[in-house]
Amino acid sequence: MKAFYRSTVGEIAQHIGGILLSGDPLRRVKSITTDSRDLDDDCFFVPIRGARFDGHDFIPELVRSRKIVGFLTERDDFTDIATRHDIASIFCDNSLTAYGDIARAHRLMMPAKVIGITGTNGKTTTKELLWALLASTYRCHKNEKNFNNEIGVPHALLGLGIQHEFSVIEMGMNHAGEIARLSNIVSPDVAVITSVGEGHLEFLGSVENVARAKAEILYGMKPGSLLFLNADSPRCDIVKEAADGRGVRVMTFALDAKADIVPEKISLGAHETGIVFGGESYRAPLYGIHNAYNLLIALAIARDSGVEPERAEEVLSNFSPVDKRSEIIECGFTVINDTYNSNPLSAASALASAQRIFLDARKIAVLSDMKELGVQSSRYHRELGQSVARHGFFALYSWGEFSRDLAEGAREAGMPACNAVDFPEKGKMIETLLETVTHGDVVLVKGSRAMKMEEVTDALVRKE
Repeated sequence: MKAFYRSTVGEIAQHIGGILLSGDPLRRVKSITTDSRDLDDDCFFVPIRGARFDGHDFIPELVRSRKIVGFLTERDDFTDIATRHDIASIFCDNSLTAYGDIARAHRLMMPAKVIGITGTNGKTTTKELLWALLASTYRCHKNEKNFNNEIGVPHALLGLGIQHEFSVIEMGMNHAGEIARLSNIVSPDVAVITSVGEGHLEFLGSVENVARAKAEILYGMKPGSLLFLNADSPRCDIVKEAADGRGVRVMTFALDAKADIVPEKISLGAHETGIVFGGESYRAPLYGIHNAYNLLIALAIARDSGVEPERAEEVLSNFSPVDKRSEIIECGFTVINDTYNSNPLSAASALASAQRIFLDARKIAVLSDMKELGVQSSRYHRELGQSVARHGFFALYSWGEFSRDLAEGAREAGMPACNAVDFPEKGKMIETLLETVTHGDVVLVKGSRAMKMEEVTDALVRKE
């Protein structure tokens, strides 16, 4: 990925504590990239080692063709060719870490107030809501799409300009230590933990460890900074204790009276979520109780930042939901397209929302695997199946490695065996679903990204 970035070779070496092996330290840099195919004038190349490719392998051709003005390297065997072609080379221990160091130095030189967002669920929607609200009044920057990892976050920060007044940066993870590294790059002035739940347990082991991993967002924050924390999440005590230890203030938010920030009222509909907050009424074309949390914290930060209620109302009424996240599709029956990802927390919210919003409709849950739950996978899928039955769903169709656990859980909780069906393949499940669904039904489609459950949604929409 390429970013427009003004600096010099010498300044880059200084930012990362690197050694200039060749080239003029005063050589101007106008852009920086991690992709050897995405170059611009006076471009500086950062080679990243990946599972399939090592960016260092592209350096000789880039140097010979003079398509770059300089590059980082973890190796010392490019010095001669770089010198011959008058290309700058900077030695570093780890190019990915160095890329983050370059972005951090750039961020610290920019005047924008930076808001960092992490959480088990709700990160992207909260980021988009908050950015839209702030951008109505200020010059506001964000990371695009879900570029929220150790490559995407530095790329986003390098897009910060002197003109920006706010920046909203989403940070993702699936291993301990990742949020700590991102937070040190981002150095948030304000942070949000949207939720803590059973995500990435294959790598983290327990909800307690998930809470500790989310609390790593504190690592890049200065004492006196402010953290907003979802008080309806488990093990908030772990996050609060970590914040106290770093001198970071905590404000909690929730949908009831147990928190510092609460709405006066919420309303949930198939095509909008409403919230009364600070005496003002807001509505957004969002579905599900989970989006009430996202809406609440975005409004709270925007209000404290000086966004007027009238402007916030207009922005939210025109907000475009993030693709495949609780998307409502009407096609004679109702499809809840929640196929972007799945974990126990988001699945529980999806079931509770469907029960509450579509109280009298016949509901069918079409579910597949929740990934990265490790040794507890079977248990969580069985509990999800039980929850489907307890939330009043007519049927459960499941496919995947843990489809039997889902179906058995639903039967244990009282769903008729003929209605709790696990399928050997996705195609057969789709075929049976299309024969079953009828006018007025509500079909919830959900699974982890790897399961490509949008194929089910596409088939349902084509049925119309």
